[in-house]
Amino acid sequence: MYEAEISRRNPGLFLFLLDQSRSMSHKLSGGERSKAVEATDAINKQIAELINRCTKSEGVRHYFDLGVIGYGFERSGAAGLISDAPVPITEMENVIKKMETRKEKVDDQEVEFQYPVWFEPVAASDTPMVSALKLAKEWVEKWVQDHQYSYPPVVINISDGESTDGSPTDISKELTELSTKDGKTMLWNCHLSESSAQPVSFPEDESKLPQEKYASTMFSISTVLPDSMLAIAREEYQDVTTGARAYVFNARLEDLIKLLDIGTRVAYSRVK
Repeated sequence: MYEAEISRRNPGLFLFLLDQSRSMSHKLSGGERSKAVEATDAINKQIAELINRCTKSEGVRHYFDLGVIGYGFERSGAAGLISDAPVPITEMENVIKKMETRKEKVDDQEVEFQYPVWFEPVAASDTPMVSALKLAKEWVEKWVQDHQYSYPPVVINISDGESTDGSPTDISKELTELSTKDGKTMLWNCHLSESSAQPVSFPEDESKLPQEKYASTMFSISTVLPDSMLAIAREEYQDVTTGARAYVFNARLEDLIKLLDIGTRVAYSRVK
Protein backbone atom coordinates (compact mmCIF):
# COMPACT_ATOMS: atom_id res chain seq x y z
CA MET A 1 0.00 0.00 0.00
CA TYR A 2 0.99 3.65 -0.53
CA GLU A 3 3.04 2.67 -3.55
CA ALA A 4 0.95 4.01 -6.46
CA GLU A 5 2.80 6.14 -8.98
CA ILE A 6 1.69 9.76 -9.27
CA SER A 7 1.28 11.00 -12.81
CA ARG A 8 -0.79 13.45 -14.82
CA ARG A 9 -3.24 10.63 -15.43
CA ASN A 10 -3.37 9.71 -11.72
CA PRO A 11 -2.53 12.85 -9.68
CA GLY A 12 -2.30 13.00 -5.90
CA LEU A 13 -4.33 15.18 -3.52
CA PHE A 14 -3.18 17.46 -0.71
CA LEU A 15 -5.62 19.29 1.56
CA PHE A 16 -4.41 21.84 4.10
CA LEU A 17 -6.80 22.64 6.98
CA LEU A 18 -5.93 25.84 8.83
CA ASP A 19 -7.37 26.95 12.17
CA GLN A 20 -8.21 30.68 11.98
CA SER A 21 -9.69 31.04 15.46
CA ARG A 22 -8.90 33.98 17.72
CA SER A 23 -6.40 31.97 19.76
CA MET A 24 -4.20 31.70 16.67
CA SER A 25 -3.33 35.37 17.28
CA HIS A 26 -1.37 34.30 20.36
CA LYS A 27 2.34 33.65 20.20
CA LEU A 28 3.73 30.17 20.37
CA SER A 29 5.49 29.38 23.64
CA GLY A 30 8.99 30.81 23.38
CA GLY A 31 8.29 32.29 19.95
CA GLU A 32 8.17 35.85 18.64
CA ARG A 33 5.43 35.46 16.04
CA SER A 34 1.81 34.41 16.30
CA LYS A 35 0.57 30.92 15.55
CA ALA A 36 -1.43 32.34 12.62
CA VAL A 37 1.66 33.89 11.02
CA GLU A 38 3.77 30.76 11.52
CA ALA A 39 1.08 28.50 10.05
CA THR A 40 0.27 30.62 7.01
CA ASP A 41 3.94 31.13 6.20
CA ALA A 42 4.54 27.39 6.36
CA ILE A 43 1.63 26.51 4.06
CA ASN A 44 2.38 29.29 1.55
CA LYS A 45 5.97 28.11 1.32
CA GLN A 46 4.96 24.47 0.98
CA ILE A 47 2.55 25.26 -1.86
CA ALA A 48 5.33 27.18 -3.61
CA GLU A 49 7.67 24.20 -3.12
CA LEU A 50 5.10 21.79 -4.54
CA ILE A 51 4.69 23.99 -7.61
CA ASN A 52 8.47 24.13 -8.00
CA ARG A 53 8.68 20.33 -7.82
CA CYS A 54 6.01 19.99 -10.50
CA THR A 55 7.59 22.52 -12.87
CA LYS A 56 9.30 21.14 -15.95
CA SER A 57 10.65 22.84 -19.06
CA GLU A 58 7.17 23.16 -20.56
CA GLY A 59 5.61 24.52 -17.35
CA VAL A 60 3.78 23.17 -14.30
CA ARG A 61 2.55 19.60 -14.70
CA HIS A 62 -0.71 18.41 -13.15
CA TYR A 63 0.80 15.97 -10.65
CA PHE A 64 -1.39 17.12 -7.74
CA ASP A 65 -4.70 18.68 -6.81
CA LEU A 66 -4.56 21.14 -3.90
CA GLY A 67 -7.12 22.54 -1.51
CA VAL A 68 -6.96 24.83 1.53
CA ILE A 69 -9.76 25.02 4.09
CA GLY A 70 -9.68 27.81 6.65
CA TYR A 71 -11.92 27.48 9.69
CA GLY A 72 -12.86 29.89 12.45
CA PHE A 73 -12.82 33.15 10.50
CA GLU A 74 -16.55 32.97 9.80
CA ARG A 75 -18.95 31.67 12.43
CA SER A 76 -20.77 29.70 9.75
CA GLY A 77 -17.88 27.22 9.84
CA ALA A 78 -15.27 26.19 7.34
CA ALA A 79 -14.66 27.93 4.06
CA GLY A 80 -12.36 27.18 1.13
CA LEU A 81 -9.64 29.81 0.99
CA ILE A 82 -8.63 29.06 -2.57
CA SER A 83 -11.76 27.62 -4.14
CA ASP A 84 -14.88 25.63 -3.42
CA ALA A 85 -13.04 22.39 -4.12
CA PRO A 86 -9.48 21.18 -4.72
CA VAL A 87 -7.90 22.64 -7.85
CA PRO A 88 -5.16 21.30 -10.14
CA ILE A 89 -1.74 22.58 -9.14
CA THR A 90 -1.48 24.05 -12.65
CA GLU A 91 -4.11 26.63 -11.64
CA MET A 92 -2.40 27.80 -8.46
CA GLU A 93 -0.47 30.58 -10.17
CA ASN A 94 -3.83 32.10 -11.16
CA VAL A 95 -4.98 32.55 -7.54
CA ILE A 96 -1.89 34.17 -5.98
CA LYS A 97 -2.92 37.14 -3.83
CA LYS A 98 0.46 38.89 -3.89
CA MET A 99 4.21 38.43 -3.92
CA GLU A 100 6.03 39.08 -0.65
CA THR A 101 9.70 39.72 0.04
CA ARG A 102 11.19 38.56 3.30
CA LYS A 103 14.68 38.48 4.76
CA GLU A 104 15.89 35.19 6.19
CA LYS A 105 19.23 34.04 7.52
CA VAL A 106 21.16 31.57 5.39
CA ASP A 107 24.57 30.53 6.71
CA ASP A 108 24.44 33.46 9.15
CA GLN A 109 23.82 35.93 6.33
CA GLU A 110 20.57 37.76 5.60
CA VAL A 111 19.17 36.89 2.19
CA GLU A 112 16.07 38.33 0.56
CA PHE A 113 13.49 35.84 -0.70
CA GLN A 114 10.45 36.58 -2.79
CA TYR A 115 7.62 34.08 -2.54
CA PRO A 116 3.93 34.00 -3.50
CA VAL A 117 1.18 34.43 -0.93
CA TRP A 118 -2.11 32.61 -1.47
CA PHE A 119 -3.61 33.71 1.82
CA GLU A 120 -2.68 35.86 4.81
CA PRO A 121 -2.87 35.30 8.58
CA VAL A 122 -6.37 35.48 10.09
CA ALA A 123 -7.32 34.93 13.74
CA ALA A 124 -10.96 35.48 14.76
CA SER A 125 -13.99 33.67 16.17
CA ASP A 126 -14.18 30.04 17.32
CA THR A 127 -12.59 26.73 16.19
CA PRO A 128 -15.11 24.70 14.16
CA MET A 129 -12.71 21.82 13.51
CA VAL A 130 -15.51 19.29 13.06
CA SER A 131 -17.04 21.45 10.30
CA ALA A 132 -13.66 21.73 8.60
CA LEU A 133 -13.13 17.96 8.73
CA LYS A 134 -16.65 17.40 7.36
CA LEU A 135 -15.88 19.66 4.42
CA ALA A 136 -12.57 17.87 3.91
CA LYS A 137 -14.46 14.56 3.91
CA GLU A 138 -16.84 15.87 1.24
CA TRP A 139 -13.93 16.96 -0.94
CA VAL A 140 -11.99 13.72 -0.44
CA GLU A 141 -15.04 11.52 -0.94
CA LYS A 142 -15.74 13.03 -4.35
CA TRP A 143 -12.06 13.03 -5.31
CA VAL A 144 -11.41 9.35 -4.53
CA GLN A 145 -14.44 8.33 -6.56
CA ASP A 146 -12.74 9.82 -9.62
CA HIS A 147 -9.16 8.77 -8.72
CA GLN A 148 -9.27 5.17 -7.54
CA TYR A 149 -5.84 4.41 -9.01
CA SER A 150 -4.16 7.41 -7.39
CA TYR A 151 -1.90 7.68 -4.35
CA PRO A 152 -4.14 8.18 -1.27
CA PRO A 153 -5.06 11.74 -0.24
CA VAL A 154 -3.01 13.54 2.42
CA VAL A 155 -4.89 15.93 4.74
CA ILE A 156 -2.74 18.21 6.94
CA ASN A 157 -4.53 20.00 9.80
CA ILE A 158 -2.83 22.90 11.63
CA SER A 159 -4.72 23.88 14.79
CA ASP A 160 -4.57 24.90 18.44
CA GLY A 161 -6.43 21.64 19.11
CA GLU A 162 -9.53 23.12 20.77
CA SER A 163 -12.51 22.07 18.65
CA THR A 164 -15.47 24.25 19.63
CA ASP A 165 -18.13 22.39 17.62
CA GLY A 166 -17.74 18.93 19.13
CA SER A 167 -15.24 16.11 19.21
CA PRO A 168 -13.28 15.58 15.96
CA THR A 169 -12.85 11.85 16.66
CA ASP A 170 -15.79 10.39 14.71
CA ILE A 171 -15.48 12.59 11.63
CA SER A 172 -11.72 11.94 11.54
CA LYS A 173 -12.38 8.20 11.44
CA GLU A 174 -14.88 8.68 8.61
CA LEU A 175 -12.37 10.80 6.69
CA THR A 176 -9.50 8.33 7.08
CA GLU A 177 -11.67 5.41 5.96
CA LEU A 178 -12.00 6.97 2.52
CA SER A 179 -9.53 5.27 0.21
CA THR A 180 -8.16 4.63 -3.23
CA LYS A 181 -7.03 1.16 -4.27
CA ASP A 182 -3.60 2.10 -2.88
CA GLY A 183 -4.63 2.89 0.70
CA LYS A 184 -6.66 5.05 3.07
CA THR A 185 -6.65 8.83 3.40
CA MET A 186 -3.94 10.08 5.78
CA LEU A 187 -4.63 12.75 8.41
CA TRP A 188 -1.65 14.70 9.74
CA ASN A 189 -2.05 17.06 12.71
CA CYS A 190 0.19 19.93 13.73
CA HIS A 191 -0.91 21.00 17.21
CA LEU A 192 0.07 24.61 18.01
CA SER A 193 -0.45 24.89 21.76
CA GLU A 194 0.32 27.76 24.12
CA SER A 195 1.70 25.28 26.61
CA SER A 196 5.33 25.70 27.66
CA ALA A 197 5.89 21.97 27.13
CA GLN A 198 8.72 20.98 24.82
CA PRO A 199 7.89 20.19 21.17
CA VAL A 200 7.10 16.55 20.36
CA SER A 201 7.40 15.08 16.86
CA PHE A 202 5.88 11.82 15.63
CA PRO A 203 5.27 10.06 18.98
CA GLU A 204 4.28 6.38 18.90
CA ASP A 205 2.23 6.30 22.10
CA GLU A 206 0.51 8.63 24.53
CA SER A 207 3.25 8.32 27.13
CA LYS A 208 5.34 10.68 24.95
CA LEU A 209 2.68 13.39 25.00
CA PRO A 210 2.85 16.51 27.20
CA GLN A 211 0.25 17.16 29.87
CA GLU A 212 -1.90 19.31 27.60
CA LYS A 213 -5.69 19.28 27.43
CA TYR A 214 -6.10 18.48 23.74
CA ALA A 215 -2.92 16.54 22.96
CA SER A 216 -4.43 13.09 23.48
CA THR A 217 -7.32 13.73 21.07
CA MET A 218 -5.11 15.28 18.38
CA PHE A 219 -2.69 12.36 18.69
CA SER A 220 -5.43 9.73 18.52
CA ILE A 221 -6.97 11.08 15.30
CA SER A 222 -3.59 11.23 13.54
CA THR A 223 -2.63 8.52 11.04
CA VAL A 224 0.00 5.92 11.91
CA LEU A 225 2.87 6.58 9.50
CA PRO A 226 3.14 4.11 6.61
CA ASP A 227 6.61 2.57 6.23
CA SER A 228 7.53 4.88 3.35
CA MET A 229 6.74 8.00 5.41
CA LEU A 230 8.37 6.51 8.49
CA ALA A 231 11.66 6.27 6.61
CA ILE A 232 11.51 9.92 5.55
CA ALA A 233 10.52 11.08 9.06
CA ARG A 234 13.59 9.27 10.41
CA GLU A 235 15.80 11.35 8.14
CA GLU A 236 14.74 14.44 10.10
CA TYR A 237 14.01 12.92 13.53
CA GLN A 238 16.21 9.94 14.41
CA ASP A 239 14.11 8.83 17.39
CA VAL A 240 10.99 8.14 15.29
CA THR A 241 9.96 4.50 15.84
CA THR A 242 7.50 2.01 14.35
CA GLY A 243 3.93 3.00 15.21
CA ALA A 244 4.71 6.72 15.09
CA ARG A 245 1.73 8.90 14.29
CA ALA A 246 1.60 11.88 11.96
CA TYR A 247 1.37 14.30 14.88
CA VAL A 248 3.60 17.20 15.89
CA PHE A 249 3.12 19.25 19.06
CA ASN A 250 4.27 22.89 19.45
CA ALA A 251 6.26 23.00 16.23
CA ARG A 252 8.21 26.15 15.36
CA LEU A 253 8.22 27.40 11.76
CA GLU A 254 11.17 25.19 10.82
CA ASP A 255 9.41 22.14 12.31
CA LEU A 256 6.15 23.10 10.63
CA ILE A 257 7.94 23.21 7.30
CA LYS A 258 9.59 19.86 8.06
CA LEU A 259 6.19 18.36 8.88
CA LEU A 260 4.67 19.62 5.65
CA ASP A 261 7.74 18.57 3.69
CA ILE A 262 7.67 15.02 5.07
CA GLY A 263 3.95 14.79 4.36
CA THR A 264 4.40 15.91 0.76
CA ARG A 265 7.86 14.54 -0.07
CA VAL A 266 6.98 10.86 0.10
CA ALA A 267 4.03 11.42 -2.22
CA TYR A 268 6.19 13.40 -4.62
CA SER A 269 8.72 10.55 -4.64
CA ARG A 270 6.03 8.51 -6.39
CA VAL A 271 5.85 10.96 -9.31
CA LYS A 272 6.69 9.33 -12.65
